[in-house]
Amino acid sequence: METCGSCRTFAENAREAVRALRAISIAAERSLVSTTQMRVRRRALELQRQSERRWLVSVSCIAVTLCALLSAAALWRGFEWLGARAQLAPLIWQVGFFVFCVTPALVAGVLLLARDTHLADHTGSYEG
Repeated sequence: METCGSCRTFAENAREAVRALRAISIAAERSLVSTTQMRVRRRALELQRQSERRWLVSVSCIAVTLCALLSAAALWRGFEWLGARAQLAPLIWQVGFFVFCVTPALVAGVLLLARDTHLADHTGSYEG
């Protein structure tokens, strides 16, 4: 700005334009102001609820993960005990444990995928 005269002139003109625009008084109708305030409050409430839901989902995910880890540890011990009692090779009961743990998730995934595919085929659009 110090070395460029045209830049300095442009900046001064911009400042003058901003001052002139600020000097203009704009009055909004009372209904516009109240409608805008209502919408802003509604949006703020919506954002607050979203934040609360996000926190609840996060806490739920942490709780589910901890329960799954504890359950898996207990289930592992149970499969190990059953394998020892039945005199099975470790690989056999470990595969059984894996299948027992993974099968519900696979079945649920296939069912959800089939449901969504069914909806998309019959309605022409995806609605989950």
